[in-house]
Amino acid sequence: MKKFIPVIAIITVACFSIQAWQPVLAGTWRDDFEDKDIREWKIFNLDRQVEKWWIDDGEAVGEIFLPGFMSLWLTGELTWKNYSLSCRAKLVKDKNEPPSIGLTLHDRGEEDSRYLFFIDYVFGTVRLVKALRDNWFPVIYSFDAEIDTWYEMTATIHEDGTLEFKVNDEVFTAIDDDPLKGGQAGLVVADGQAHFDDVEITGPNVKNGGPGKPRPVEPRTKLATTWGNLKKGSTFRPR
Repeated sequence: MKKFIPVIAIITVACFSIQAWQPVLAGTWRDDFEDKDIREWKIFNLDRQVEKWWIDDGEAVGEIFLPGFMSLWLTGELTWKNYSLSCRAKLVKDKNEPPSIGLTLHDRGEEDSRYLFFIDYVFGTVRLVKALRDNWFPVIYSFDAEIDTWYEMTATIHEDGTLEFKVNDEVFTAIDDDPLKGGQAGLVVADGQAHFDDVEITGPNVKNGGPGKPRPVEPRTKLATTWGNLKKGSTFRPR
C-alpha cells in the first residue's frame, strides 16, 4: 500500500499575463492550536514509524525524515471548492535532505489528486503543483527561504482555474485549464520538521467554525496577479 507521496524536483518555464481579482466574502474555518484539540485533523496514509503531527506551545508541528517523501495533515470536507488556505509556517529542522513546507488544497486523499504549494529550501524555489496519481504538473519560481523563519502563506484556487500562492508580500500564480474538483485542505512538510500556526480556510461553501479564535478583519483591496499555463512535468509515481 502506498504510504507517502514522493517529492520530485522539476524545472519548467511559465508564460505570464496579468489579471485582476476581488476576493469574495465567505465563511471561514479557523484553528490557532491553542486548545491542543486535533480531532478535526487527520494524517493522510499515516505511518507512525516515520511521520507525526502534534501541538506544542500553541503551534502545530509536523515531522517526517524519510528522504523524498512528504507528510500531509488534512482537515475539512471533500465538497470544499475554490477556497483560500492561509497560515504562518517555518522549517525548524532537516537531516541533509531537500526539505519543503507548504499547503495542499482540493485534496481528495486516496484518489491521489490535489494542488500543492511549496517552499523548497534547498533548490530555492516556490512550486505550484497539480498532482495526479500518474503525473505532476508544476510551475516553479525562484524564492530564497531561510530556516527557522516564519512565512505568511496563502494559497487560493479561483473559480476560473487560477492558482495563487502568496508568501509574505510576493505572489506566484498559474492557470489550470482543467481544474480539479473540490477537496480537503491541509498542511505539508517534507524531509524535515516544521511549525504551523493561525490556520484560516475561507470559501463560498466553507462554514464559519473551527477551534480557532476570530482574527481582526482588515479591509481588502483589489490585487494585480501574474499567472502562467501549467506545463507537463515528469512522471509522478508512488514508491
